[in-house]
Amino acid sequence: MRPKLPIQLKSRLILLIFAVTISSFLFSCSTQKNVIQWNVELKESDLPITNRCDPNQKLTSIKSAEQPKLIPASEDREARVRVEGIPCAEKEEPPIYEVPINRVKRVTYVSDPLEPPKEIASNDLAPIEGCCRIRNGWWIFDKLEIRGDLGYRGTKDSVVYPSSNGTTVYNSKFLGFDRGGSSLVLGLELAGMWDLLFIDKAHHFQGGFILGAWPVDESIFIPLGLNLRYTFNQFPAKFSDNCNSWYIYGNSGLPLDFKSKAPMFGKDMKSQRFFYGIGIGYDWAINCNVDFSVDLGYRYMNLPLPEITCCPGIPDGERNPYRASNVLLLRFGITY
Repeated sequence: MRPKLPIQLKSRLILLIFAVTISSFLFSCSTQKNVIQWNVELKESDLPITNRCDPNQKLTSIKSAEQPKLIPASEDREARVRVEGIPCAEKEEPPIYEVPINRVKRVTYVSDPLEPPKEIASNDLAPIEGCCRIRNGWWIFDKLEIRGDLGYRGTKDSVVYPSSNGTTVYNSKFLGFDRGGSSLVLGLELAGMWDLLFIDKAHHFQGGFILGAWPVDESIFIPLGLNLRYTFNQFPAKFSDNCNSWYIYGNSGLPLDFKSKAPMFGKDMKSQRFFYGIGIGYDWAINCNVDFSVDLGYRYMNLPLPEITCCPGIPDGERNPYRASNVLLLRFGITY
């Protein structure tokens, strides 16, 4: 009769076998990524290609674990072969080489170490799908932004209003829309811009107007002002892997409303409605015509609160308290 193993020993053996199996699987996955299966041999040239891992070494071939891709010829560049080299060190990104097709001697694939390498013509390589994003705006605009806003303006606020019975204090909330204010502010904005060719003939720099709706401090303010934007990757290369782009922006103007009854222009800056802001963002191309955009910025705004209705001795120009705010602003939306 076969002796039975104790339950604890049996459990330990099962755990050991499971751990060895998982470790073998992870090891095979991690090592397989760097298995050299492709070799791109280069022709001799007076302009050799430098090894990205060793600038003093001139390459005669480029080895890769990934299949090279073909970058088709364009109007201004001949066809190229894009090769993902072997990482220079562990956990580093692999160097990328783009070799003109007339510099490629042959491309070989080792599918089985027991079989001779298989040669593949450069023109038979799978082409890079490329980038179709064309950032040329929409309708009459060279750049159009539609944004939702989420801002944070710090600790709670309050405002004191005189009344016929004394004073009334309005306290802020974390999220509120009355005259007491709130820590969070929401909004919706639209910016239409045109190329400022007299400043930047490369079409990266646009300027135009901004307007929107900010439901805050017991009014719905309509920001009306100037918006400037610089897009770094305004024209992605047709066969580029990166259709996305960083951008920076700045704006300033007047927040108008129809409830506070405050004058458009005050007697001094403390009694003047205005805003300005700056920020940096990123465009993700979601199709050939539209980006999904997110930016983080800073905004300063000075907004009039509803007028004081009591006390005839208060001059008309001093009937509106003002709230100045420093806002950390997150905006998100689409860009044409």
